Amino acid sequence: MRISLLLFLLLQLTHLQAQEFNCYWICHPEADDSSQIQFQHTFRSIKRPQQASLTVASTGRFQVFVNERNVSRDVLLPSMAHSNNTAQAISFDITRFLDEQYNTIAIWYSPIEGIKTDKQISACYSGLDYDGKPFSHFADGSWNCKTTGMYTLPGNEEYIDGRRKNALWKSTDTGNLDWKNPCTSSDTTHFTYILNTSIYPSQHIVKHLEPVNISTDNLGTHVDFGRTFTGWIRITLREAKMGEEIQIGGLTYICTGEMDEQACRKFTYDTQKTVLITGDSDFKPEQIQSIEGLEIVPYIHNSYLY
Repeated sequence: MRISLLLFLLLQLTHLQAQEFNCYWICHPEADDSSQIQFQHTFRSIKRPQQASLTVASTGRFQVFVNERNVSRDVLLPSMAHSNNTAQAISFDITRFLDEQYNTIAIWYSPIEGIKTDKQISACYSGLDYDGKPFSHFADGSWNCKTTGMYTLPGNEEYIDGRRKNALWKSTDTGNLDWKNPCTSSDTTHFTYILNTSIYPSQHIVKHLEPVNISTDNLGTHVDFGRTFTGWIRITLREAKMGEEIQIGGLTYICTGEMDEQACRKFTYDTQKTVLITGDSDFKPEQIQSIEGLEIVPYIHNSYLY
């Protein structure tokens, strides 16, 4: 009884619900209800900061990278539900990811079906500088943003154009990427939000499943995993043509043409036991080198375990 009460109190302290104070919402200048967007900014300092936190609020799903490293081990962070007006905010201690002079913060945002707003992200990078002086920087129009060629679609489906992938987007050296400056949100809706800190409900991969049966007919390749699970299907392809289109359940994937590549959802997931893999006229079942089921389950994230 005492343990349950203690856990309840901890959850209350680490899931603070408040009005939208200290949120400065930004969005891609051509914001819509389906495009996944990448945001990025590089901060310069004389020496490595003593301590730093990054607080991100969003009306969708998101991933956060600092100096190209994913700050969370979870594949799906807490996200807003379309049934209410409560956005999710998470505060990360990013001190261990920081470098001496240049620190690049990058956020990959995905909208959620049914939520119509251009309040895409709000972010604050704050802490103590190398000499102990406090600093605070909000994401604003000086940041970079760009579309990804990836879309979150109605019916819990996802579209990924592999040809648009570029690992440089989250690095200090971004090359010649087609960056734009974000805009301030025009949405006057006032959301409440939950601030998650050390302990919060999240989701991670717990098992890699192998198919129990694979068969091909005139409809496509049928994959049976033997039991129902919630998560992703990931396939590895070899020698697919650039621009080749493949459907894997609720995922449409456009191939890069690289010798080996993987196709997998990023922000949507489904409950499934069997999946049908089809493609355009260039697709051949023998291009599939492996098929995995990635089982995703909710759990209570605890930063203190790291």
